[in-house]
Amino acid sequence: MNTIVVWKEPQGTIVPKSADSAVTIAGVAKNLSTRDQKQIVAAFESESFEMMAGFVLNKALSQLKRALASMGMTFVGEMLGRADINEDSVPTVSISDYEAITLARELGVINSTDAKRLTQHLELLAHFDSLNTDDAESEEMAREEALSFLRTCVNSVLGREGNVAPAEFVTFRSELESRTFKETDPELITLQVAPYFFKKTTLSILIAGAKTKAGAPFEHTLGNIVVIVPAIWKSLRESEKYAVGQAYAEAVNAGTSAVVLALKKALSAVQGFDFVPESLRSQSFAAAASNVISVHTAMNNFYNEPSAIQALSRLGSTIPWPAFPICMSAILAVKLGNSYGTSHAAIPIADELLKRLTKNQWEYYLNECLPGDELVLQKLSWYDKPRSRWIALVAQFQLPLKADKSPLVTKLLAASHKAEEQSTSTAAKGLLDAMQK
Repeated sequence: MNTIVVWKEPQGTIVPKSADSAVTIAGVAKNLSTRDQKQIVAAFESESFEMMAGFVLNKALSQLKRALASMGMTFVGEMLGRADINEDSVPTVSISDYEAITLARELGVINSTDAKRLTQHLELLAHFDSLNTDDAESEEMAREEALSFLRTCVNSVLGREGNVAPAEFVTFRSELESRTFKETDPELITLQVAPYFFKKTTLSILIAGAKTKAGAPFEHTLGNIVVIVPAIWKSLRESEKYAVGQAYAEAVNAGTSAVVLALKKALSAVQGFDFVPESLRSQSFAAAASNVISVHTAMNNFYNEPSAIQALSRLGSTIPWPAFPICMSAILAVKLGNSYGTSHAAIPIADELLKRLTKNQWEYYLNECLPGDELVLQKLSWYDKPRSRWIALVAQFQLPLKADKSPLVTKLLAASHKAEEQSTSTAAKGLLDAMQK
């Protein structure tokens, strides 16, 4: 392999534009059995639209999760920042639906458009699932919505053969453990200009390998930490730099001298010791924030959010810097809600957490975290109600008019201060597009 080949997302559609019935759409779903196709058509023709949509979406998401698991569940856990996932974890249980869609898009297993549609379908289905009996009688999924569910799931997953992680990525991952790269190798030159997720994932592989590998793979991993971390350091966001510092602190506490030496060499080469935490309490904050996001993007989110964010609130009065990005994403997810509303019991807790933030913390979030906060940017780009709540939040907490490091964030803040919904949406979409590229 002479260079890192960054895979491209799937292009084109599987379902013909002229297909306007469940029979014709389900008929091109190569990854559905004949029995499943018949059940889908029967449910649709009996107008059991929500049942059909839930069945099809579950089939698609289960297949996506199995595709991700083909890379190894421990590695999936590292990419998701989930220490609870290991090789024995069951993908359909351990990976949340939102995580599966996001990670599949970042890996090029599905394209950006289908990922957006799957996310919105997931949210719509959660809305119908949360209705009480009386509301469920009057609010029903429309025929067109059910067809849209089926079309999206077939186009993105159920109609495509394979849906596996790209071979180029698996090869590169393997080489990180089977050879030690040199600064002049073309792979490192390509890595420096690769999409951000590729760098972030490579860093996750190295940090995970330093903890879990033995023998020759362990030696190659440490050698690559020394070479690769300095090569990509300037392009890393602070959240990833803190991950390196966190790994160093954990190695020191564990007394693993070889790992300490490799990380020390890498950090010394880039003057990176400012990112080594004084304590490891950030792990608790990060785990609690991850749980908030998992609850927020799952079924019955409005009911489950209060206890999840309360657990985060009780961890301490200040959020440690390494855990700050994911904590802010979790808090703002609750504060902004989704297109169907917010969890009324969780909002006061989110407000209290936001009131604790200093001017410096807000500036850090806007400059360093928001440009990479996909969950929040999706809300501001796609949905009217969360966007309106963001505009109210900007006024409520008197956020600055501009961000020193990001012209795109400055545009977002300017539009938000003027309460210009469309301009706010456009600015957020610009940030989301920049992050995904």
